[in-house]
Amino acid sequence: MKKLLAISVSFIIVFMCGCSKESKFGVQQLVERMNNTFETDFKTEEFSLSKDDNGNSLFLTRNGKLILLSLDNDNNIKGISLLITADESIENSQELYCQLCSVFTGNDLEKQKEIFNEAEFFSDKIKFADSNSLITVGRYKYSIICNAYAITFFCEKI
Repeated sequence: MKKLLAISVSFIIVFMCGCSKESKFGVQQLVERMNNTFETDFKTEEFSLSKDDNGNSLFLTRNGKLILLSLDNDNNIKGISLLITADESIENSQELYCQLCSVFTGNDLEKQKEIFNEAEFFSDKIKFADSNSLITVGRYKYSIICNAYAITFFCEKI
């Protein structure tokens, strides 16, 4: 009976660990999760590498949007940003930003939207004019920087 219990507990532990989402992941996992969860059509090979003094980052330009993934030394994502220009819809971009943040933080989409609604993060202030907004929730800092030419949404681990 003890052997059966030990085998059962070991079996459960192994499979429970396999079902959890890791807190650190790279572009491949982000693309897979976005495509599976939100039916997007991102491809890993569409991201281009950029190097600067702050480290490596990957970027993707598509339909007037720029998605930038900041990477740590192990090539895990440490921050996400979404830049849009005046040609893009602010509402559609907010939805994409919520989806990216949801995957990055491990929250489901409704929980992510609830976080933003409670903090009044998406207010009428988001327009192509000089303004900014910043909130910190748990281990993540969210910010929006607006000017006459572009709006940039940020989400990063702190």
